[in-house]
Amino acid sequence: MRRKANQKRLIPLLLALVATMVGAALAVPTFTLNVQNIGEGGPQAITVPGGVANANVSWVLDSNPDYVKGVSVSFDQDLASGTTIYAKVYDSSGNLIALGSTTLSSALTAGTTVEIDLNTTVEIKNMDQVAIVLVGP
Repeated sequence: MRRKANQKRLIPLLLALVATMVGAALAVPTFTLNVQNIGEGGPQAITVPGGVANANVSWVLDSNPDYVKGVSVSFDQDLASGTTIYAKVYDSSGNLIALGSTTLSSALTAGTTVEIDLNTTVEIKNMDQVAIVLVGP
């Protein structure tokens, strides 16, 4: 009898643990990129469009959450219409494994998110680095 009572008390605990694990598995990390101008420190540094210093990037998951199909990105400064935003994903060996881009048809206000679809879905375990590249109008 006592064993059955102990099992009944463990069911809510088990359900809470499963719910916590599922919640953690579905969490999509967001991270901040610090921007460096091309040629930084040299006499011919090229300024990043809009004076952007930071970008926040989140992954857009595929219907199978083991894969990423794109990125959502926002910037700390406004970007002008005609700016092209590239997202480049690399594996741990430095090989480019996915690429996506979008060209802004209107100005993008600081903090506004734009979604960029990648040319292929990427298995999360194969991803190591992401680069966001801005090309001004």
